[in-house]
Amino acid sequence: MPTRRPVVATLALTLALGVAGCSGEEDPQPVPATPGVTSSDPVIQPGLPGEPNATLSGSTAATAQPRATVAAGDVTFYQDMIVHHSQAIVMVETALPRLTDTQVKSLASRIADEQKPEILAMTTWLEDRKQEVPPQATNPRLGEHDHGDMPGMATAEDMRRLATASGVEADRLFLTLMTRHHEGALDMVGEHGSTAGEENVSEMADDINVTQLKQIQQMQAMLQRLA
Repeated sequence: MPTRRPVVATLALTLALGVAGCSGEEDPQPVPATPGVTSSDPVIQPGLPGEPNATLSGSTAATAQPRATVAAGDVTFYQDMIVHHSQAIVMVETALPRLTDTQVKSLASRIADEQKPEILAMTTWLEDRKQEVPPQATNPRLGEHDHGDMPGMATAEDMRRLATASGVEADRLFLTLMTRHHEGALDMVGEHGSTAGEENVSEMADDINVTQLKQIQQMQAMLQRLA
């Protein structure tokens, strides 16, 4: 007797095709890609304050990132703080060979070691944003007595006295002048709080505030001990 399996298989295939054709479902369509910046799309890149905008095209436009506006308060704060830190370093260099108290000498060295990297960080920030960098960033003694109304700065007479003092007198004078200098820095940090722009500038201001406030307390304790 001849086999009927081919007929059954053919019938099953026909039924399956019929069901698929009557289901009413359509084949899924691909989702169109979101158009991006093409090589022919021009992009306007805003310039920094005082600089013209730039029109970019091609691959440069596709990869260009917007340039953030620099907060004027941040620029002024860093420029002034570089000058302020620079005098602190000059004060340390002037007094250190004349200091006699071990704790005072250690604190003086630590002040210079901390403020030099801060000057470098502030200088780099200003350079990256094409802002003017005070000459004291590379030579702390440039214009060392021309500070206007900057708070806490030592006068020319203060520096002369510091350069001629000796013994415990040098220790006390350094502590007195540096305490006042630090208090001036805290005033500058407080003033900048209302005009802060970039987060990293605010963080630098906070670090200065914490460090110098602690050092003021240490210097006041040393002054009481050396009185």
